[in-house]
Amino acid sequence: MKHYLMEKMYGISYYLEIFISMILAVVIAFLSIRLAFDIFDMDLMLSEGEVFSFYLEKAMNLAVGVELIKMLCKHTPGTVVEVLLFAIARQVVVSHSAIVDTLVGVLCIVALFATRKYLFLPHDDVDKITLRGSQSVKLANRLAKIHIPAEETMLLRDVIAQKLQEEDHSVSVGACVEFDQFSLCIASMNQNKITRVEVLKQ
Repeated sequence: MKHYLMEKMYGISYYLEIFISMILAVVIAFLSIRLAFDIFDMDLMLSEGEVFSFYLEKAMNLAVGVELIKMLCKHTPGTVVEVLLFAIARQVVVSHSAIVDTLVGVLCIVALFATRKYLFLPHDDVDKITLRGSQSVKLANRLAKIHIPAEETMLLRDVIAQKLQEEDHSVSVGACVEFDQFSLCIASMNQNKITRVEVLKQ
């Protein structure tokens, strides 16, 4: 019962993240259009204030929002680092802080670049998509933009189970089957049934 509820909650949280991403995308699109129309506001353009700083701040805020959407949709260390890079760069470029604060911001950016270059594992940069095991091959191909060499009506979990049996491997969490440009890995199981599958694209 506990594992069943955990699977349900995981599924709900996954779709909630997608829903939140859609809301953010609509808001960012609306604000981008509004920012574009502000160019034709002559009172704003001819004002004595820092017009360029105003536009730069708004644009950087929108850029951070776009990176946040990518992080919600794609759970990889790379997307998290990109969000932090944009957020820190926005703070360094837009804010008129003291030289010490600017230096700290630059050092943080350097540390993030070093982390991405030297501490990420090779599979951290792999494009990963999580699908339900009950989805058909046809739908999985469409969602993950891959081509699984199997009948389109077959379920994803049956494809993996059949392939693992052919290769004399056990059907367990973490087991993977290799194809030309991608791999299918078992992410979770419930009562010996594959419930979640991860598509790893090279």
